[in-house]
Amino acid sequence: MKRSLLLCCISALLLCACASHEEQPLVRTPIAPAPPLVAEIPPVTSKGTIPAAAPQVKVALLLPLSGDSAAVGTAMLDAATMAVSDSYLTASPDQIRSQIILLPKDTGNTPAESARVVQQAIDQGATFIVGPLFSQSVNIVAPMAKEHNIGVLTFSNNKVVAKPGVYTFGFLPEQQVMRMAEYAYLHNYQRVTLLAPNDSYGEKVKEALVEAYGQKGGTVAPVELYAPSPANIDAAVARMMAAYNNNTEDRRFQAIFVADGGNQLKNLLAAMRKNHVDFKKIKLLGTGLWDDHEITKIPELQGAWFPSSPPEPYQIFEKRFVATYGYKPVRLASLSYDALTLIAHLEMVTPGTGLTDAALTDPAGFVGPANGLMRLMPDGTSERKLAIMEVTPDGFKVLEPALKNF
Repeated sequence: MKRSLLLCCISALLLCACASHEEQPLVRTPIAPAPPLVAEIPPVTSKGTIPAAAPQVKVALLLPLSGDSAAVGTAMLDAATMAVSDSYLTASPDQIRSQIILLPKDTGNTPAESARVVQQAIDQGATFIVGPLFSQSVNIVAPMAKEHNIGVLTFSNNKVVAKPGVYTFGFLPEQQVMRMAEYAYLHNYQRVTLLAPNDSYGEKVKEALVEAYGQKGGTVAPVELYAPSPANIDAAVARMMAAYNNNTEDRRFQAIFVADGGNQLKNLLAAMRKNHVDFKKIKLLGTGLWDDHEITKIPELQGAWFPSSPPEPYQIFEKRFVATYGYKPVRLASLSYDALTLIAHLEMVTPGTGLTDAALTDPAGFVGPANGLMRLMPDGTSERKLAIMEVTPDGFKVLEPALKNF
């Protein structure tokens, strides 16, 4: 009902037109004409106070709006719609010189479907692409966009897909690890162990953690990568604790870096309890996967640390989203809100020239209204300023705020 109300309000105010882990297996299938996975989504058009002669700027928004990740994609679409609406409603009349039109496209479950819908968006006149979410789809979309000289701002957190003109807007795990490692080392946790899944995410975390501690003269040992099952997790934790018990006090690890979240985090903690980890003596450290207030209910995580974007702007975004749509957004929805706010900020004033590589990679960066300071780099990667958070029974406490400039 609230979403319907918002769409009605945007129609009245803005004249809406009618017409962990990230990876999925790469499916290479022939690209052939196929019916859309869902009914064609009408473009989201922003008008209202826009001058009648203002040019249209069509931005394709590639999201999984059906299939296993439909809930994530829907929340991100809602956040994008809200961002465009907010950008126009808060701008002064002299700043509004273009009419931004979102072209939402359902990327479905396969990279092949992403290819079909991005071609559709290009045929409809899209001059910039936001999304897709998964890196396999980025690999399909990027060459098609390059052929038509169209920039891409993807939600992927895999820096492997980054290149000039294809920017990663997701939370890069390597940056989270470096931030957490630096803070932990400076606070006398100079010997750590690592528990991480044996997938591409776990490998990235391992490489970043070993590099960070190696630069400072610390140690990361043992390193335990586990397959995603309780039995394998229990075996990895048992090996970790055997190494701990077989060392002298001055050589034992002081903290456990845990690169997992959700149900797997609960499985890891259960294995730690079974193997007699002393949570009063050993600090638990995590990544942005812990940015979920449900973990504040877990006794073993009280006092644990993890990196995150500044909490205050996200809390404001979340409250506004809930008030608008009537449900709590997934964390990734905040990326969509920031991305479309950035697009509107750049293109609203200088239509047709705002989304250049030079503008997107401004060294001063951009303060995202939901996630704080970030900037896009010329090589396609991104940099974010992160805070260090502590888990407490009353929520997350900021131990060290994010820096406010680069």
